[in-house]
Amino acid sequence: MYLLKISKKGNLIDDDGIYGIPEFSELVAAKQLGLKALVFVAYMADYDSPYRHYTKEERAKVISKDMYDNYEWSGIKNKKIAKAIDKYNELQFDPLESQLAAFNEKINEYTLLLEKTKINIDNAADIQKVMIGVEKILGTRQKLLDAIERRGDKKKIAGSRELSYLETLQSQGNV
Repeated sequence: MYLLKISKKGNLIDDDGIYGIPEFSELVAAKQLGLKALVFVAYMADYDSPYRHYTKEERAKVISKDMYDNYEWSGIKNKKIAKAIDKYNELQFDPLESQLAAFNEKINEYTLLLEKTKINIDNAADIQKVMIGVEKILGTRQKLLDAIERRGDKKKIAGSRELSYLETLQSQGNV
């Protein structure tokens, strides 16, 4: 995940930085929501979410079922959840990732259309045009994936190195 760190068990690795974002801190402080609701937000909004291939509606239901054992978790309708999702989307926005998500959604719509449509003599030419169009979309999607790959991994601003000897002494109050 890009903005939040989530453990392999699905728990939010508590990061003090989340409390600096009002929409996140309000969500965490809210009764019956808390850190688990923030994980829900990340699963809903993050470009790297394991649930990203679902449509928004399906994603909300599947995540609700997985996290709260209920397809219709009441928190989905909570305004604080909606605000946190909007803020998450705003903070992680990347035009290439956004375009890729849009392409994936349209490809899914085309796939559903093709699955539902029976081919007959009257619509065979139209179906063929759709399939050629999908091929072009897939080519453009691959170019987006290549551009994202060339750009490289998203990096955190904060470093992950250990403190130097002097910094350690300063943090202990020995200097």
